[in-house]
Amino acid sequence: MSNVLTYLITARRCEVEELQRLSRTCQMVLTVGQLIHCLQQERGLSNLYLGSGGQRDAAARQARVANSQAAAAEFQDWLHSIEQDNALSNGARLYTRIAFALHALEGLPRLREEISALRCSPTESYERFKTVVGALLALVFEAADVAVDAQISRLLVALFNLMQGKEFAGRERAAGAAAFATGKITREQEQSIEYQIEMQEQALRRFESFAEDVRAPWQALQAGLPLAELERLRRKLLTSHERGLDAEMADAWYQCCSARIDGLHQIEIHLAQFVQARCQAKITELQQELDDQDQLFSQQDRLDPLTPLAGFSAPLDEQALADGVGSHLAHSIVDMLRSQSERLHNLTAELATVRDSLEERKLIERAKGVLMMKQGLNEEAAYRLLRKHAMNQNRRIAEVAQAILSLTEILPEA
Repeated sequence: MSNVLTYLITARRCEVEELQRLSRTCQMVLTVGQLIHCLQQERGLSNLYLGSGGQRDAAARQARVANSQAAAAEFQDWLHSIEQDNALSNGARLYTRIAFALHALEGLPRLREEISALRCSPTESYERFKTVVGALLALVFEAADVAVDAQISRLLVALFNLMQGKEFAGRERAAGAAAFATGKITREQEQSIEYQIEMQEQALRRFESFAEDVRAPWQALQAGLPLAELERLRRKLLTSHERGLDAEMADAWYQCCSARIDGLHQIEIHLAQFVQARCQAKITELQQELDDQDQLFSQQDRLDPLTPLAGFSAPLDEQALADGVGSHLAHSIVDMLRSQSERLHNLTAELATVRDSLEERKLIERAKGVLMMKQGLNEEAAYRLLRKHAMNQNRRIAEVAQAILSLTEILPEA
């Protein structure tokens, strides 16, 4: 029986270590979330600055640049704190994503110089910021994809979708700010903003489906957001391509969008902190179980340190165990084995459900990438094509995405 207890204890210690790595990964998510939020603010004001030809918000933009630089430094400090050991869950994948994110961040100083010198268009600024934020969001997606605890995985999926929805809201703010500041909007810009609105709504619906633990603060936030004003401004923005836009409304647009995005950020912080707290609670719970198993191990050694592990791969014979090490101890060990087996079975099923949503997103993103490369489409047009085929065929977008990926080799080039 000592071998049974040894492996039970080792399994629990592995779980504790994995949760400790997951807790550090959650701290990374919190740090990255703050950096993303600062970059989103910087992007919005940069587009106001560029759209007005450098006539507005120069000082405010510089303040946002400083905030982004401070958040990036905090992210770098966090990386230095964990770089000496394998401190993150599924480190190979996450560290690869970190490398891509750092590479993207290295391009920001040049972008800022070009914006300051007005050598960059609002559209180009928008796209380059989108690339940087996208690389950082990929870290959060990876954290959700590798989580080993079902409840924490659900929370991380909720958090990723919230952050994704907030990013689409940030893109909408930046694109609308540039349009208002220039006093005009093209049909292509309208379609892009309509796409950002649709995608943020989808992401927030997915967030709600996984976010039972923060439903109350989420509902309270929704009640206090300026959603009616946002809809009014959206109508002005999206129906004015012929008669032009009132440039004086740029500030109202930016402030209204920012109020909503800042509210989403507060929920984001609340959820990230809640995830960390759940990690710590589960670590404490497992540590207590580990201590209990250590005590059983000591009891078994005192009763019969030479009792062999017989037929562990066969069904457990409770009477045989009782004859060898004592009825109370045997039942305790059998209960632990059964409890562990049941818990792992439930965990596998729950994780499969959670990861289905992540796999669907991967399929759609990969299919969009194929269409962009093969057909020369931008992101919005690629998604519209996917959606059109899904509606025409009465299929889910993920199913159409899978079909496109299976035909990648024979799709014609643009």
